[in-house]
Amino acid sequence: MHSLLRLLLLCALLLPLLPGCTTTPAPNDPAYVDAVELKLKCRELADQMLATMPNDAIQGFVAMPTSFVDQNNTSRSSPLGRLLGEAMFYEFNQRGFPTREYRLTGHISVAGGRDDLALAASQLVSTQGQKWAALVVGTYYVDKDATFVNARLVRADDGLVLRTGQLVLVNTPIIARMGKSDPVASRAVAVKPAAVTPARQRQGLYPSLYTPASSISSGSIPIKQGK
Repeated sequence: MHSLLRLLLLCALLLPLLPGCTTTPAPNDPAYVDAVELKLKCRELADQMLATMPNDAIQGFVAMPTSFVDQNNTSRSSPLGRLLGEAMFYEFNQRGFPTREYRLTGHISVAGGRDDLALAASQLVSTQGQKWAALVVGTYYVDKDATFVNARLVRADDGLVLRTGQLVLVNTPIIARMGKSDPVASRAVAVKPAAVTPARQRQGLYPSLYTPASSISSGSIPIKQGK
C-alpha cells in the first residue's frame, strides 16, 4: 500500500513536467510576462489619449482605430502595428469612448476552399463631412534596442489632432518578432477568389491596406483596411 501511494505521489509531481500537460503559461514565464507587459503598454497609450483633461474637445466623437504603420514607410504595417490598432478598439471601448468597426460590410461570407469566415476582404469608408469621426492613427519606429510608438486621435473632417500618445517598447523577443514589417508577398492569398468584379480589377485584387499619413489633412480620408 505504501509503495502504491509513493508511486501515485511521484506521478502527480511529474505530470506537470510532461509535454502537453500544461495548457497555460506560468505567471513567471518570461515570454508570458513580456506579452502582459505589451497589453499594459497599450492600456497606457489609451490613458495618455483619453485621461487628459478637459475632455470637452472629444465629446460626441466616435473613434475609428486603424493599424499603426511603419514610420519609415507609412504604406506598410506589421503584426505589431495591427495589434496596436486592435488594442485601441478594446481600450477606448472600456473607457466609454464609442468605437466603430468600419471594416464590416454587413454580411458574412465564406471564401471557397478556406475554413475561416471572411468578414470583409476590404472596405472603403469615406469620412468626408462626418463630424463625428475621430481616427486613431499611429506610427512605430523599430530601432536596435527599442521600438518607439506615436499615436494620435485625429478629427477626420479637418485633420485636427485632438489627443496624442507616446510609448517606448523594449525590444523583447515578442516585440522583435511582431515588429517585422509585412513582406509584399504576405498580402497575397493562395486561394483564388470566387469572382472578381470590374471594380476590383481596377483597384487590384488586394489594394493597399493602410492610409498614408499625407492624406490625414485632406478632409476626405479613404480608409482601406484588410482582414
